[in-house]
Amino acid sequence: MEFKASYLEIEPHELAHYLLRESGQQGRDAVNPPDILKVLRLQHVTFDFKVELPHEIREEGVLPRALLCFDERLVATDLSLRRKRARFSVLHEIAHYVLPNHQHALYVCDDRGMGPWTRLRFEREANEFAADLLFHGDRFTLETNSHVISAATVKLLAEKYRASYEATARRLVERNFRPCMLIIFEKKDRRAQISVDIEAVWTKKYTVASAPFKAAYFADIQSAVVPAEVVAVVTTPGRDVGEGYGCRVTVRDQTDERRLFDGEFFYNRHNVFCFLSPPKK
Repeated sequence: MEFKASYLEIEPHELAHYLLRESGQQGRDAVNPPDILKVLRLQHVTFDFKVELPHEIREEGVLPRALLCFDERLVATDLSLRRKRARFSVLHEIAHYVLPNHQHALYVCDDRGMGPWTRLRFEREANEFAADLLFHGDRFTLETNSHVISAATVKLLAEKYRASYEATARRLVERNFRPCMLIIFEKKDRRAQISVDIEAVWTKKYTVASAPFKAAYFADIQSAVVPAEVVAVVTTPGRDVGEGYGCRVTVRDQTDERRLFDGEFFYNRHNVFCFLSPPKK
């Protein structure tokens, strides 16, 4: 019988488990998307979106990175995507295909939709489902809680699951039973500075907190900047992403109270990250 998501009265995580089982992923660390595509009878193609896609399909001039065509049973990804981004993009389009309330003629997805901050419900649900496939659902949850919360753990698990460091760090916090928060920092655009001699500023992009951290402390931080001395260490050329830099961090909460946390900073050549944990006694 042909696969139709509308026939399945199951929760998304159960559907993800079904696809992982039916495509033979249980004995693997890293999911193999082509096997899932085969189960669903979907074809995957890669081409240069900038050249081949009609101009009209680019919303507000933003170039898509993946698309799904239901009628043609086709998943396409942009030729320029790095391997890990391409893998997640395929899993994201698979999510659109199998989630029962996502069935439409065409999905065209860009970085905004696949970003963790998207406000579009369908895109957020597709991201969550793709992450369940990428990280083998509860398997990652059990594994990450058996390791210390650290940059070294992020590197270990990212390489095992063939996921990006950012996605792995985010998942580590989201699925953690211990109080912890991840702060992702981005470099301020130099074009906004008066002088190019001024050192770049790394400011908060977004945060993710575990449920115990939210319950004990707060769910977000209004603003944050990485200290210059920390930036100098973690962005040193040749420094490994798994080599974190630990220091005590002071955070003002919503009541303006100063709280101390243990912080560990690390860098993946794109963003600076910081794990916050309650200070060790």
